[in-house]
Amino acid sequence: MKMTLAERLKLAMREVGLTQTGLADRVGVSQAAIQKLTSGKASSSTKLIQIAEALGVSAAWLADETGPMYVSSKGEHHPASTTPPLNDWYPVDPWDKNTPLEDDEIEIPFLKDIEFACGDGTISDEDYNGFMLRFSKSTMRRSGVNTDGSGVLCFPAHGNSMEPVIPEGTTVAVNCFDKKVVDGKLYAISQGGWKRLKLLYRTGPDKLGIRSYNSAEYPDEEADMKEVEIIGRVFWSSTLW
Repeated sequence: MKMTLAERLKLAMREVGLTQTGLADRVGVSQAAIQKLTSGKASSSTKLIQIAEALGVSAAWLADETGPMYVSSKGEHHPASTTPPLNDWYPVDPWDKNTPLEDDEIEIPFLKDIEFACGDGTISDEDYNGFMLRFSKSTMRRSGVNTDGSGVLCFPAHGNSMEPVIPEGTTVAVNCFDKKVVDGKLYAISQGGWKRLKLLYRTGPDKLGIRSYNSAEYPDEEADMKEVEIIGRVFWSSTLW
């Protein structure tokens, strides 16, 4: 049974780690145009060849699943992989909770759930299962986050409202010191006690647009800014496929 265009497109996007916005920028179309394709609202596009090139897949495969997903310049099939050549590999050192931190490393508490996230980045014993995630200080610096880890919370995402970018079980890291709304960025928010991960947009002096990646199932919302507590901005995520 063939996949739909939406399914093929989402698969190719996952393989290269591209968001709808990222793909739209590469192709030169709006994010809404890509969203229509990934949601199944549109069954074709005049930009299909450009989309295939941006994703590095066969245009014939993307259009109607004809032939292999990936084709080399010689017409040979090659597997989906961005793995570098073997001689570019580097060894990975195993570690556990007893392994000492390197000079350029910090540990961040891993919460059980977004429900335990607080707007000031603090936690209490009952909120926290004892697990820690390690980050390099250089990662923190690049993301504009305090290199001592203060104000940072990590927790798993739940539900399908942010698929395909943030699937169920994705681990996210939030900078609780970054609450300024930048249109189209991802935030942890609390609204009437309901804590969620959402894309935010300023829609007026005192209004916020609240959007899900999976907008086909979760329509856009609008709320008064005073009704929405911004816990912090998501600056990192990790997913196992």
